[in-house]
Amino acid sequence: MLNRFHSQIDALSSENTLLLILAVALGLFTSLGVTLFRLAITFFEVTFRAGGIHLFGTPLAIIPLLGLAGLIVGGLIGRFIGEERHHGVAGIMEAAAYAGGRLRFRRMPLKVLLAAFSLGAGASAGPEDPSVQVGSNIGSALAQWLKFSDERGRLLVAAGAAGGIATAFHAPIAGVFFALEVILGDFSTGTFGVVVLTAVVSSATAQAIAVSGPELGTLTYSLSSPLGLPVYALLGLIAAPIAAGFIGLFYQQADFWHHLKLPRPIRTGLVGLLVGVIAYFLPQVMGSGTDLINTLVNASAIQTDVALLIALTLAKIVATTLILGGGFMGGMFAPALFVGATLGSAFGQVMTRVLPVSMLGDPAGYAIAGMAAMIAGVIRAPITAILLLFELTDDYRLILPLMLTTAVCLLVAERLAPDGIYQVGLARKGIRLSAGREVVLMDTVYVRDVMTAQMPLVLYTLPAAELEAQFARYNTRGLIVVDEKGCLMGIVTTQDLRAAIEAGPLSNKLTADICTREVITVTPDDTMAEALRRLGSRDLGRLPVIAVDDPCHILGLLRRRDVIAAYERALSRRQVERQKLRGLIEKG
Repeated sequence: MLNRFHSQIDALSSENTLLLILAVALGLFTSLGVTLFRLAITFFEVTFRAGGIHLFGTPLAIIPLLGLAGLIVGGLIGRFIGEERHHGVAGIMEAAAYAGGRLRFRRMPLKVLLAAFSLGAGASAGPEDPSVQVGSNIGSALAQWLKFSDERGRLLVAAGAAGGIATAFHAPIAGVFFALEVILGDFSTGTFGVVVLTAVVSSATAQAIAVSGPELGTLTYSLSSPLGLPVYALLGLIAAPIAAGFIGLFYQQADFWHHLKLPRPIRTGLVGLLVGVIAYFLPQVMGSGTDLINTLVNASAIQTDVALLIALTLAKIVATTLILGGGFMGGMFAPALFVGATLGSAFGQVMTRVLPVSMLGDPAGYAIAGMAAMIAGVIRAPITAILLLFELTDDYRLILPLMLTTAVCLLVAERLAPDGIYQVGLARKGIRLSAGREVVLMDTVYVRDVMTAQMPLVLYTLPAAELEAQFARYNTRGLIVVDEKGCLMGIVTTQDLRAAIEAGPLSNKLTADICTREVITVTPDDTMAEALRRLGSRDLGRLPVIAVDDPCHILGLLRRRDVIAAYERALSRRQVERQKLRGLIEKG
């Protein structure tokens, strides 16, 4: 027995050593891959965008150039990649939850090359999502080649994602928390070591290749007065609906272009032309917009016109949702930072005109807080957002305003749009992920899928003495009470009837006198998880299903036995989805 114990310890030590070696290798490969990706963006920017504009001799050339880029990107995607279930990081999240981190890594080089071409051509998107895909796909490839377990596969995919963010931003701490907060949804110590090591090696390698300080320069902002905190909270309130609108507009664009009956290259070509028009008038929206962000957070910069900042905020949202919803490759991180910076800068400049500077501090501080808030509102990664801006600026003194603005934005945004941009994409495919990335089964089935349209109805004017016969007729313990127009008035149960009998004779009582008027209901659009919570709140046996836009109109009934049917359906769906996804991955 002692020998077996020692052999198990040796095996565990050997496995941990291998994981640490792989973490170092993954960090190196990810950093090199992301660096090559960045060089490719610069190459296409110089040869395609700048070269094309120089060839035509006019800035108007950006319109046909982006149209041509759309034709090329759409054609290559249609020929070699095809339709994908999710955009960017959402696919990695799905693979981590459903398929043990197995990704179709053979497609990664072409997808990253197309992302580099898109960004180099001037597409309004960011390089961070493709950088995450580089790291995650390398991690998945290592796990599949070594035939690792699902748990180890997920870990390497998350570590690769951390390396991608760490390299893209020179922000290893934010990379670690992005992997734990977004990809895994798990902060346990078992996942921490490998993810941290990969992020540190990736960031160190990137800085060794191209030495640089914080991405936005070393800044020296601080909170001038505690009285300024409510102003930062106000910025969070303003940022929240913009973040929610950003998410909504993205999926509206995605649906519109997906259902447009045109060949894919024509669709992306049209998108390129439209964004080219925006870029002609506001060239700052092209690419990631890092130059403008650096200008806005630079304390010595000349103030930018507020009207221009608001125009850039709106134009960036429209251009980005067009680009990503219309079929180009790229990410959402940089556009969210851009929108947050322009919004925050405009807000800060407006506030300095109505409140004393001694209270507000430098307006550029609001640009930084706006970036953190927008990342939290759009990506739904608040810890990552705060740490990312801290690492980008290397300035701890703004941490309190950052935290406050981010928290307020997140709280409000979650009420306007419950899911972030990645979570919406997953939810549209029936996938709901909780902490630890276990699939919440009952969140994948809706009330409309299992409710029954056969309802035991009784009029509120029915004599209470006749209720027993109605319970026997419908073979139920609960009856829905309605008025002459069929409008919901309440619910009456056998328990209500017994209580009424014990209170006295029923001869002079109507159903309306003994029924429960405060009825808990659900709508067809509610998930079964929500319905289950409402059933359990009062240990109910059934819930009336009402119309979303008319609480009087009864559509059906949800019973306890329907919950069991919903669970079985969700379980079956999850098995089918997992088998389908694994099959797609095995085909490459």
